[in-house]
Amino acid sequence: MRKTTINRLAAGLLAALAWSGCGREAAETPRTVAVARGSIRMALPFRGELEARRVETIAVGVQGSAVLVELVPEGTRVAADDVLARFDASQIEQDLARQENELVRARQELESLEKAELPLELLELETKRLDAQAEREAEERFLESVRGLAERGLMAPGEVAQQEAKVAALETRGAQLDVRVELTQKHVHAARLAKARAALEAAERQRDFTASQLALCEMRAPVAGTATLVPLPVGGEYRTAHVGDTLYHNQAFLCLPDPAEHVVRGYAGEAELPWIQPGHAVAAVPEAFPDVKLSGRVESVGGMAQTRPGQPAWRKFFPVLIALDPLPRPLPVGLTVRAEVVAGETAEALWLPREAVAWRDGAATVRRVAGEETAVVTGLADATRIEIVSGLAEGDEVRLP
Repeated sequence: MRKTTINRLAAGLLAALAWSGCGREAAETPRTVAVARGSIRMALPFRGELEARRVETIAVGVQGSAVLVELVPEGTRVAADDVLARFDASQIEQDLARQENELVRARQELESLEKAELPLELLELETKRLDAQAEREAEERFLESVRGLAERGLMAPGEVAQQEAKVAALETRGAQLDVRVELTQKHVHAARLAKARAALEAAERQRDFTASQLALCEMRAPVAGTATLVPLPVGGEYRTAHVGDTLYHNQAFLCLPDPAEHVVRGYAGEAELPWIQPGHAVAAVPEAFPDVKLSGRVESVGGMAQTRPGQPAWRKFFPVLIALDPLPRPLPVGLTVRAEVVAGETAEALWLPREAVAWRDGAATVRRVAGEETAVVTGLADATRIEIVSGLAEGDEVRLP
């Protein structure tokens, strides 16, 4: 009797277990979701640095070295043509005064040659030539008389020959004077004039150069901006310049970020590259001023991959330049900026939750209610939803994992 009772209890327990198993299967019906239609806005995070599009660098223009005697304070807002710095100009002023005197002398020497010395020399040569010509003509007339007297036997043949030799000598002298006048005009005077003009031009160039150096001792702002001192090596230190420092030619000691136009420079990873393209809208905030809202558009994306410090060599990045709309208020350049690049936006997208889409070998698939897999083409995506471009229709149901 006891054995029969135990068998009945075992059979009841097995039946209960079987019944409870059927209940669990019924409770584990797969979760599903239907393809819906709505808006999707895809925005990618981006970090960069605020910069002025144009930065005017102010460098020492004076040749050699120069002592700084005046410098605009750091952070000063300046207008175009305001004085930024002055250098000691005492030695340059002395050099300029001396070169002005040298220029006056060179100009006077040229004028003296052109208007007095050379014309007088030519006049003297012309006078000698004319005198020689007159003397030769007189001797030629006398020679004719001598020949006439010799024909009548009144003059010895030797006297005729002597007169002919004298006329020939005067002809040679006249020819020499002609050559001398020609060579003096074409070469001697031309060379002296060229030398004097070259000396004048050299004196003018030297004077003009020194005058330009004097002008460079006063440096003015080429554009409006905020004066920013640039660190540089000074006396064994690396610091910004102070009044009294000796600076050297082409040393940059100050810059002026142009406040009229700003950009954000940063880098995007290669996986983000298809979604960050020129023309995409950007919303941004400076990390130091989260209440300031900035807007703009992607202006350019670099065409060559680069590595970045602190990142593995296999990760590639591309430089991105974002053009900002006018700033709502002045901001210092160099701020870190957090931005969102709007990769795309649509109000009539077919979408599914992200978890409903699986990926195999780069291809997107979903599992329908009946269990079969279906390949789909995806589009935009936000934090929770993904656009279905093709493969499903509105209202189709798919399983959730």
